[in-house]
Amino acid sequence: MNHADRQRWSFLWRYLRGDTPWDTGIVPPEVVSWVEAAESEAVPAGRALDLGCGTGTIAIYLAQHGWEVVGVDYAWLAIWRAKRRARACNAGCRVRFYCADVSRLDFLSDDPPFDLAIDVGCLHGLSALQREGYAAHLSRLLMPGGTYLLYGFLTGGYDGIGVDAGELAQVFGPRFELVCEQRGIEATAPIPSAWFTLRRTDTP
Repeated sequence: MNHADRQRWSFLWRYLRGDTPWDTGIVPPEVVSWVEAAESEAVPAGRALDLGCGTGTIAIYLAQHGWEVVGVDYAWLAIWRAKRRARACNAGCRVRFYCADVSRLDFLSDDPPFDLAIDVGCLHGLSALQREGYAAHLSRLLMPGGTYLLYGFLTGGYDGIGVDAGELAQVFGPRFELVCEQRGIEATAPIPSAWFTLRRTDTP
């Protein structure tokens, strides 16, 4: 069993047990602030990609604010719950959920480009090979000038997983520029973490 398969079964088991401290049902204030700032500047809602969307909290929030959203997660139980929540909130017409690997997004090849990508706690747990695929697909799917909001544990902070600005530069190269790094502590555990805001450049 490879790294991705072990991850998938681990997350599925945790969803089945109800051991999902990350699934708070609360939209991160950093995402709310970004959306509210865009609205205050009259930036029209566009298309958003939620990578590692879990049970759909952020994707549904964006859909309720006029965005057309695609959410991807490889935990089928999380996706099942996300679809149910979207229907209950009458947001289903603006959001699509897929049970898939975020490093293998070939099935989105016919989709128009996205204006916004969000990842809350997904990239930091991927292997080097998965990160390579993830970066290639995100570079293809996010339009130049688009925003990428990323939250992750910092490298060395927890159980061998994490990410930092230097690693992001290696993974994405010149295709993304770091706009802002906001460090803090994970809300559910004493783990150093950060919010990164990146912008897709014109570099192919």
